Amino acid sequence: MGNLIGKLIKKYENYRAFHGYTCDCCGREVFDYPQNRLCEPCGIELKNIERTCPKCGRKTAAEGVCLECKARMPQFLFAVSALAYEGGAASMINRFKNGEKYLAYFFAERLEALISARFRAENIDLRECLFTCVPDRKEDRKNSKDRYYNPAEVLAKTACERLNAAFYGEMLVKSRETRPQKKMTRTERFENVRGAYRVHERAKCKGRTVAVFDDILTTGATGDECARILLAAGASRVIFITAVSVAEKAQFPEFAE
Repeated sequence: MGNLIGKLIKKYENYRAFHGYTCDCCGREVFDYPQNRLCEPCGIELKNIERTCPKCGRKTAAEGVCLECKARMPQFLFAVSALAYEGGAASMINRFKNGEKYLAYFFAERLEALISARFRAENIDLRECLFTCVPDRKEDRKNSKDRYYNPAEVLAKTACERLNAAFYGEMLVKSRETRPQKKMTRTERFENVRGAYRVHERAKCKGRTVAVFDDILTTGATGDECARILLAAGASRVIFITAVSVAEKAQFPEFAE
């Protein structure tokens, strides 16, 4: 009997750890979860990025377009990121990419207000926008320890639910496999994704605004390539949306786009 109770307690603790009542970032108890998904200290740490590049959305040291965009201007109209890749946010995106799907709700909540505000500023109607995501690598499915899923797709679907917008998952497909980018230089990353995607439903995107979701913006290579092929297929403009982005001049994280 005691062994059974111990197992039930352990099961309940695991449930709480992964499904609520604890801070999404550090695991401290949060009594009003999910109204507040963070404890007070993490809420203070994980604030929205105060100063961002108006083009790629990354955290910058000064006002205006960042050095990365000045060196190679992205083809998307603009990008939006919920948080900078640092501290607790870096830990959370790693966990999200490695199976903790429920964190999509946290990132989607942060993105909802940012997307709505930026779209209003740019006079873009959410109802007229097509939302899709970056397709996955087949190799990721083979190497997955748990049941495979595409973090970009989970994030996109969760955010679209909050935005009351439709999600079109088949807009972009892989035309060839790409190599892992975590140890690549900036130039190598752009070369790696060149020609890696194609537009599956060209007629649907013609003359439309298309928003593409991904988990992280590192160099912007993936977003730039997606924008290039969508614009070539007839899209009027392309927006890139990510959970986090690497700050200007920061080193690339271990995993990449």
